[in-house]
Amino acid sequence: MSGYDGLLLDHDGVLVELVSRERLAAGLRTHGEPRLRALGVTPDTALFDAFSVGADRAEISDQADRHGVDPGALWQCRDDAIETTLRAATRAGEKEPYDDVEALAGLDVPRGIVSNNQRRIVEFVLAAHGLADLFETVRAREPTLASLDRKKPAPVYLDRAVSDLGVEQPLYVGDSETDVLAARRAGIDTVFLRRGHNADTSLSTDPTYEASTLEEVVSLLGTDPGTAR
Repeated sequence: MSGYDGLLLDHDGVLVELVSRERLAAGLRTHGEPRLRALGVTPDTALFDAFSVGADRAEISDQADRHGVDPGALWQCRDDAIETTLRAATRAGEKEPYDDVEALAGLDVPRGIVSNNQRRIVEFVLAAHGLADLFETVRAREPTLASLDRKKPAPVYLDRAVSDLGVEQPLYVGDSETDVLAARRAGIDTVFLRRGHNADTSLSTDPTYEASTLEEVVSLLGTDPGTAR
């Protein structure tokens, strides 16, 4: 086989700009507090800390026990608040596509997105920027507590995206070590894409390739899979 037969990409930090953790934290408090109070929860710092990026299912369950509520309902408040925050950020121009996304147009291989973000957010951002038609599939979280068990570095969403596209040797592009680990576990070659937010990141797991632009990624599609190992 000559070249990769599909392209899978992470969303935030690869296709569109990241929203700062400070913006997310502020949005969680603004949009999460009324939802939590409606659930009968008086929010505090420990709860909002548990809601942060990289949230742990066991920790959410502990917080639910502490507040005497269902953990699934507690997490729904969190994901709904994040969705509201990121929709507003998108409308305000804080989640713009990177300039090199145009390099994906016209590719003759099927493309998909694999993200730890919520699927409804990813689809909203793609539609807002006219990018939805570039991708045949989106695999990302539903706003449920159970979805935390499927997040990368678990290979669940990658495996499903590969099946959706009907490909055998896709290339996956990510901007974090969890992306590299998920791809390794799925048996997929990966590109670690270095942008401004991760230019100096050190990895303990080696990707197949590194790149600094999506143009470079596109040029790798003709490479024989696995030759960089």
